Amino acid sequence: MTKPREDGRAEKHLLNQDYELFRPLIRQYRLRKGKQVAVTEPLFPRYLFIKLDDALSNWASIRSTRGVASLVRFTELPAIVPENLIEMLRSQCQDGYIIDTTEEQPFVFFHGEEIEITEGSFRGIRAIIKEQVGEDRVLLFLTLMGKVQELEVSLSQIKSTR
Repeated sequence: MTKPREDGRAEKHLLNQDYELFRPLIRQYRLRKGKQVAVTEPLFPRYLFIKLDDALSNWASIRSTRGVASLVRFTELPAIVPENLIEMLRSQCQDGYIIDTTEEQPFVFFHGEEIEITEGSFRGIRAIIKEQVGEDRVLLFLTLMGKVQELEVSLSQIKSTR
């Protein structure tokens, strides 16, 4: 288990000590400041899989490695992840990433799609997408006081109801 946001540091220092590691990564889109950005993140944040040859090895060098918080243990021994599970995860990797969703555009909404407003004074109200305006905004049809109104909001303020 690594310290918060130090997965990469721990991986680098453990590799320098010649340990065999596996840290599955995922590439996907996230909303950052209302814009879609492709990001690379660990599939299991704060966890690395390390191969140990001998269950009785001295793990002091692992515990004192920069970025490492502790070994995951059950009683006195480190937790053991079955080798076939690690191999199954490795077989899912392409170009070092277990899942690559950067080709998809999950934050693109379509005309007529129902959404829910998640932020601002209209939070919790459902609306219909009229059209996407630019890269990070949408125009909505919203029913207020019995009348259909148009409202332009940021993508970061809505979520799909699918």
